[in-house]
Amino acid sequence: MECSDFMQLLRSFKPHSLGNAVARRKSSNTLIFLLPSQACSDEFCQEYPHNFIPAPGYWIECSRQQITTDLSNERSVRDGIDPDEIEDNQFSLSEEREFETNDVPKKKTAIEEQWEKYQCFELTSVEQETYEKYFYASEHWNYFTNDEDLGPVILSIKQETLNGRDQFRILVRAISYTVHGLIPASCVFADRGGSVVIDDDDDDDDDGDCMYNREEVVRSLGKEVNINPPLTLGQLPDTPEELLKLDQAFIKSEVKVGVIYVREEQCTEEEILDNNENSPLFEEFLQILGDKVRLKGFDKYKGGLDTVHNLTGIYSVYTNWRGIEIMFHVSTLLPYEKHDTQKLQRKRHIGNDIVCVVFLEADKTRFNPACIKSHFLHTFILVRVSPAAQTKSPQKEVTKYEVSVVTRDEVGAYKPYLWEQSVFEKGPMFREWILTKIVNGERASYSAPKFARMQERTRSQMMEDIVTNLINHAETGQIPKPYRRGSWRPIGHMRPFSPLLDSVRDKFEDYDQLAKDFTKVFLNNTENVSLNANLFDVSFLVPGQQKQKVRFIGVRAILAVRSRVFQEMLYGIQAGFGSPQVPVAELLARPAPTLLSPQKPKSSNFLQVPDMESPRPKSVPSSPMVKRAISRLGTITAGWGRSIRKHGSNTLQSEDRKRWASSQDCSNKDAKDKDKAAEYLAVPRLSVYADAQKVDRAKLAQTEFDVIEFDPETFRILLDYLHTGSCPLTCSNIPGLICAAEHYDLPELLQACFHHAKQYLRIEIVCVMLCALENYYWRYTSANDLIDMILAFVKTRAYQLFQNPDFLTLSESMVQTIMSSRPEVAEIKKFEAMLKWANHRIKTKPTKLDPKLEFKCIMERLCNDINLYRIPPQELVRIVLPSKAIDNELILKTLMVQAKSGIYRNVDSYLEAYQENIQNQESFDY
Repeated sequence: MECSDFMQLLRSFKPHSLGNAVARRKSSNTLIFLLPSQACSDEFCQEYPHNFIPAPGYWIECSRQQITTDLSNERSVRDGIDPDEIEDNQFSLSEEREFETNDVPKKKTAIEEQWEKYQCFELTSVEQETYEKYFYASEHWNYFTNDEDLGPVILSIKQETLNGRDQFRILVRAISYTVHGLIPASCVFADRGGSVVIDDDDDDDDDGDCMYNREEVVRSLGKEVNINPPLTLGQLPDTPEELLKLDQAFIKSEVKVGVIYVREEQCTEEEILDNNENSPLFEEFLQILGDKVRLKGFDKYKGGLDTVHNLTGIYSVYTNWRGIEIMFHVSTLLPYEKHDTQKLQRKRHIGNDIVCVVFLEADKTRFNPACIKSHFLHTFILVRVSPAAQTKSPQKEVTKYEVSVVTRDEVGAYKPYLWEQSVFEKGPMFREWILTKIVNGERASYSAPKFARMQERTRSQMMEDIVTNLINHAETGQIPKPYRRGSWRPIGHMRPFSPLLDSVRDKFEDYDQLAKDFTKVFLNNTENVSLNANLFDVSFLVPGQQKQKVRFIGVRAILAVRSRVFQEMLYGIQAGFGSPQVPVAELLARPAPTLLSPQKPKSSNFLQVPDMESPRPKSVPSSPMVKRAISRLGTITAGWGRSIRKHGSNTLQSEDRKRWASSQDCSNKDAKDKDKAAEYLAVPRLSVYADAQKVDRAKLAQTEFDVIEFDPETFRILLDYLHTGSCPLTCSNIPGLICAAEHYDLPELLQACFHHAKQYLRIEIVCVMLCALENYYWRYTSANDLIDMILAFVKTRAYQLFQNPDFLTLSESMVQTIMSSRPEVAEIKKFEAMLKWANHRIKTKPTKLDPKLEFKCIMERLCNDINLYRIPPQELVRIVLPSKAIDNELILKTLMVQAKSGIYRNVDSYLEAYQENIQNQESFDY
């Protein structure tokens, strides 16, 4: 690629990325796709349509080849026939067999030459393989930014020398577009007028090659791409592995392919899928594709087929080719139901494949790709065998296959091309060719908008996580802690020597039982308090019903580690830092936290506590919670041991003061030995914090605390969460937990509560949640955010809410909040709900005021959110007027305005009815 061409690609990177994002959001029917040069047309090709029936939305790959034309001319000359009189569809496999009996030397095709040279054909290289091939495991640099238009952008740069010229290999990634290429170093500086600067960082480079200033190069490239803010060097050591994982997520090593059998004069989907018996030719072809395997007990890639109960057939065809597992959904081997005219048992597998191989055993029948209705099938590879050829020379003749390809318009051409060769003999070359064509067809289809949209969602989340971690590391210097599979020990904590391998030794560590025991010990229940009272060193008194205080117990050290607020409460330590309040929109943009339950099925009612020390990316780490919780407790002792050995002294360093100490503090062992009486001090030993100067001794001596902010049930669940890392989430307890999470600075719990509420919110529980939020919304921002979420949920379900009996239990302020949020319901329904609520309020909560006066005052306040002009005149007279909730003069004024507007008919008759009702109105009694 020329320098100017690649620079132009960089300059158009941003428009192309935005264009791809817009295009993938559109339907394929509204987009226009350019036909590739391999597409066939009846204007230029005499062999059109290559055994297909042309269908809109598909293009046919042309199989014009020089060898075919030469063979046709030579055969016509030999037989004394004018070549112009030979029809293209008469060049059948049977005639080619007759020609081959002649001794005329056959010219080799490009495919045959390639097969003899390499014994294989080229697989399409996907862009996801670029990083591993050119950058990974070699010296390169990764830069990142969060562009204001594109979102996360990652640039990888590597310096190379080709043909004696310094080159930069560039790979720029966005969510929907990637550019890769080489650019001479002179081009980067030529456009900017900059000078070449030798990089002084590489003092060991003795070969005399000058090294360019990377920051200047990247700054220049960033301006070409028009990225804002500028690119920043990523310095996380695991970034190459994360980028490799990003690419490998889209490189599939497992493919499922449909195979259908078509006989003569079969044109419809029902006729094709009704075939049950395989012909000898079809059986022979299946043997080329792969091995016939029994599905029951099959332990390799199953491609969606049942391998336990034979529900999807007894046999199938499978192959492992060049490290790619391919399962063929053969129509004749899939379940058959005679009375199922649509053959859904077969179509549900073949219709969900991307590539379908059509075995056409016919001479006159053509295949219509539109006959099988599917949103997933994007390419058909047709393999035709002539039954007439087999009839003429059935003995000792090698079967020949004529291949044709038809593809959807949104899929481009893919190798190996048919113009190189389209007629093959049975043998290893044809097997290699057909499997290469199948896999390349699958890969080419991934660029179609339907599949690109699916990949874009995953790619977007993964790139956001990578860039978020890089940004956090650049700002704070913190490294995200990975989860090491198979061990709850913290990273860096060495295992004791054991002759057992990890894979064997880990089986002896029963994590499920460990999780159960750990959770059970720290739960706040009567049985646990009596059995494990010696484990708890602090208690809390929470006022309950009738002002009776309920006692809860806890472990001071664990609570302080988990929450900055508890640290201040229990130790008097002014941390001076804390997690900033995260907007609810950002919380909902994050995925739900990973769930606990190691033995039970995963449920969103359990959440996982990630490391407090690590940066908080948008996706919560996926490690099991209890293992991580114990891991953090393990670091309490591990941190002291490492720091003492490292510094080789008995004094604490500044780095150690940031860690929690062990209960067996050995930093001043000699002094402790001299003063044995210190063990019997009334004040507990400082066992959890290294900096004793910051601890309030009075707080440390206090073992009982009053909690007045929350009810007993909410505080009990909060303590269980802090001690064990998990707690049950229900819509009824979420209002209190959300506020407790904000109060005690627990962003992970806050996030989990919002995700659960968003997923499981239902109209039956809305009123209960609003009643619970009544006590919190004026104190906590998260309570207001939850109310806003509930109002958005109720907006289209207001009528169902009004029918709920719990609606009558809401406070007046909550009713006003709901009515002022403009619910999508008729105004008369809002009025009826207000009227019903007001009557219930007067009857259930009497006051010293006159009931009539109180009712009128309540309705006056509520009706401020009612638009009387939107209530039809007949409803005003029939419902609103008899209720005596609104002044008669206001109703009359509304009727007069409606009569003048002309929106409603026969308003005069309703005015007369209004006068009659006024005269007959009776007094209002309770």
